[in-house]
Amino acid sequence: MSSEPQKTEWLVILPDQADALPRRMEVRPTHLENVAKDVGSGFWLFGGAWFEDVPKEGEPPKIKGSAMLAWAESKEAVMTKLKNDVYTKNEVWDWDKVQIFPFKSAVRKPL
Repeated sequence: MSSEPQKTEWLVILPDQADALPRRMEVRPTHLENVAKDVGSGFWLFGGAWFEDVPKEGEPPKIKGSAMLAWAESKEAVMTKLKNDVYTKNEVWDWDKVQIFPFKSAVRKPL
């Protein structure tokens, strides 16, 4: 029997603040670099931006927020990771609208 805490998936929906796109783009390289470390450890299973509409070539993206899937022992562990993210520290995500749900993937296919 394993002594490690049992983990579950957590669906994370992080809407952006209305005026966040310039801040998001400024710190995006740091955000992606830091998240990549947690993908390697298995904490983040997927993540990305969601849009107002399908992105069009030659136009700036109309990013509305982020969606992520975590593999963690608790909602608090997910919150801790998110609170330390550069998007939180640079006021990209709208914390009044963040949602975190226990989740169970029925299917998942690598891109």
